Amino acid sequence: MSNPNFTGALYTYPWDLSDEGVDDALDRIIDLTGCTEIQLAPSYHVSNYFLPHSPLAPIRFGENGAIYYRPDLSRYEATELKPYVSPTVTTHDYFERLVDAIDRKGLVFSAWNVYFFNHQLTEKHPEFAKHDAFGMPYIGQISPSSKDAQEFAVALTQEIMDRFRPHAVRVEALQRQMWRHGMLKNKFQGDITERCQFLLGVCFNPASMRNAEEAGMDAENFRRDVDAWLRAELARIPSEDDLTMPADAEWLANSFDGRLRKYLDILNTHTTDLWLRVAEVIKRGGGKVQSDYLAHGVRTDTNGLEPRINKHIDRLTAGLPASDSDAGSHMQNYLEMIAPGGEVFVPVGPGNITEAAPLVERTRAAAEAGAAGALFYNYGLMREGVLRFVGEAMRSVP
Repeated sequence: MSNPNFTGALYTYPWDLSDEGVDDALDRIIDLTGCTEIQLAPSYHVSNYFLPHSPLAPIRFGENGAIYYRPDLSRYEATELKPYVSPTVTTHDYFERLVDAIDRKGLVFSAWNVYFFNHQLTEKHPEFAKHDAFGMPYIGQISPSSKDAQEFAVALTQEIMDRFRPHAVRVEALQRQMWRHGMLKNKFQGDITERCQFLLGVCFNPASMRNAEEAGMDAENFRRDVDAWLRAELARIPSEDDLTMPADAEWLANSFDGRLRKYLDILNTHTTDLWLRVAEVIKRGGGKVQSDYLAHGVRTDTNGLEPRINKHIDRLTAGLPASDSDAGSHMQNYLEMIAPGGEVFVPVGPGNITEAAPLVERTRAAAEAGAAGALFYNYGLMREGVLRFVGEAMRSVP
């Protein structure tokens, strides 16, 4: 028997359940893994999949960003961005039936929700994509700066809370993405320095520029200066010194006569305000806000989320240090940084393993450090033997 005070949460795609037959799939999860929480994705990004126990086919080509329920489009009247529904959704109550079955089996449903990592919507609406300093829209990355993007994120969250009542919502990609996140089949030859990569990730979407103008910046002049700097740097072969120069706090503060720091602060304020707005929708709907992101330092400047989000995180996904002696103190530090009464779930894999021992060790270490549970990725991607390893790991927790 698994420890009832330590939760095993299993990431799952909707088609994993519907293709196998939802009752059969859930019975299999209960019997083999001992997990009691299903983290099911109502909104997901582009991927292709190896699904070793799928009864349809072991290879699946996914959509370029889709939702897995029939939306009420009246909820999205405040935005030009409308959800794209996956062809997987063959009935009006497709997702409802999955959630109802999870509840009927005595399991907990949590939503695994992807927001701004979306090729489908940015290809249709490049005006809402992140733009770099050259004016290039990044297909796959919605910019958090525009009113349309913000209203889309809020409407998506509100609909999920109202209709499906998840226990928790894992908030994924509700932020500015790193510069090449989501790029497919890259053809790069030659190194790009850390500082160039950082500047390529800064958003110059027209909405971002307007926000900066309203805050008193000459945003267009700043964009032109970043454009010119990047063109010169990217054109030449970087030296060894170039490759070791970090995009650290000092560089961010002083670059472009302090304008980079000012521009980032403006972007970060708007992105953080949106994240907090979405978090409030989740909490009002009775759900926990789950994040694998603690905001701090340069990480804030890379992704745009300020440390003020931390106290609104009810459930943090966080790894443990390699040393067992440090695990308990790390856990306590995490708990002090997030919302009062918050909890930590440790992602333990399983990864590409051929025996249970590594997973058992990681799962027990999470429990012994004081974690509320372990996260296992991902039901459809695991062979049956690995699903059994998950069960061994959960039963090993004292």
